[in-house]
Amino acid sequence: MQPPLTDSAPKRPPPPPMRPLVASALLVVMGSMWGLQFAMLKIAAGSGYSDMSLMMLAISLLAVIFLAITAVRGELYRPGRQLLRFFVVTGALGYIIPLLTVLWVAETLSTGVLSMMGSLAPVVAVLIALYLRTEPVSGKRLAAVGLGLLSVLVILLPQLDLPGYGAAPWMLIALAVPLCFGIESVYIARHWPEGLNPMQVLAGESVFACLLVAPVYLLVQGLPDITLAWTGAEAAIAVFVAAGVVESTIYFVLIRRTGGVFVQFGTFVSLFAGIGWGIVLFSETHSALVWGAVGLLVVALWLVGRQG
Repeated sequence: MQPPLTDSAPKRPPPPPMRPLVASALLVVMGSMWGLQFAMLKIAAGSGYSDMSLMMLAISLLAVIFLAITAVRGELYRPGRQLLRFFVVTGALGYIIPLLTVLWVAETLSTGVLSMMGSLAPVVAVLIALYLRTEPVSGKRLAAVGLGLLSVLVILLPQLDLPGYGAAPWMLIALAVPLCFGIESVYIARHWPEGLNPMQVLAGESVFACLLVAPVYLLVQGLPDITLAWTGAEAAIAVFVAAGVVESTIYFVLIRRTGGVFVQFGTFVSLFAGIGWGIVLFSETHSALVWGAVGLLVVALWLVGRQG
């Protein structure tokens, strides 16, 4: 086991660059897994389990898997006090709030619309980075933010004319997902713990997310009713967790090996993967307005990935 780690731990040499073809292949796999996760959460949300129970199960399984991988690699460590805030913040933004939000709105919104909302994360990240002045203020980045917001308005405004505002309230709630992911990506880029590799960060983030949720879960739900029954909900969570292990690992590896710009192109894949999974699994169809919003978002994501 490694000694306690703090932000002052010795720096490791930068990782070697990744071959473009390998990086592109990993990006496609990562984006496909993102889209699949939205579909699996939609299945799980309609199973009768409470949102809190599904979230606790998903986060616990991810924590156990990442912790086990770290242990097998001989990279277990005791986080120093300065790392606690990092893991609490990333655990809440990367797991707890997005998972609970998706489970809450999944029964109302289609997988395609959920994927579109989630794909706004790079636009949010650019907006936050511009505000913090960690990104250059360029016309392309400002246009990306504008088009991203317009893509939401295109499908949101017609809902306001429906009785009870249609799905508009659920769409607004779903915006918490890209907001959290956008803030998290900027936070991680600025505060990556020196001395830790991507798998160690994943283990710490998921374990602390589990520790944050567990007391609330026990207070609200009580002790879990453990059953060996295998239903569609358990299968969906199992697929979600497996996809989460793959996409999370690739996400952090790509950030460390290629930088924070290239990895944003995974949202292109996740957007259409989510729509595709929704069509295949739920026979979802989309109006011209939704496809128009998708087109606007694609242009926004392309601008996000452009330098300058």
